[in-house]
Amino acid sequence: MKTKTTLLSAILIAGAVALLVVTAARSDTKSARDDGQHLEGSWLVAATVTDDPTLIRALLTCTPTGEVVETPSVPLAVSTGHGGWIRTGNREFAITVMYLHRNDQGELIGTSRVRSVFKVNEALNQGGGRFQTEVFDLEGKMIGSFQGTAQATRIEVAPLN
Repeated sequence: MKTKTTLLSAILIAGAVALLVVTAARSDTKSARDDGQHLEGSWLVAATVTDDPTLIRALLTCTPTGEVVETPSVPLAVSTGHGGWIRTGNREFAITVMYLHRNDQGELIGTSRVRSVFKVNEALNQGGGRFQTEVFDLEGKMIGSFQGTAQATRIEVAPLN
């Protein structure tokens, strides 16, 4: 009986510690995001290539630890992108994302790298900047590049009532 009581106490204590750790982590993440020096969250992006009226849309997710995942609206041309972000100034960030580049038949022909500068507003719900895209063949030789600008809106939770 004493063993069951000791085991139950240990489980309750472990559960309480886990709850405190999760609560503290959520609190730290919220305050980190609110200081304007972190980019974590998900964003709806609208990008325009210079001298091209085509609007490219994307979903961009930035983790608290500096990783980035982006899903562009470019059909079959590139994969989902993976990369990272760092803070470069007050509410200013550098983002680099790599994609697998495919031809019209879906065959791998190289990679694309997008490097961008991004600044968020004081409310931390809008941002924008410029980008440079470099296209590489399978051997890593740059075969093309283009640039443009992008605007983004943070995806906020929309509770279902």
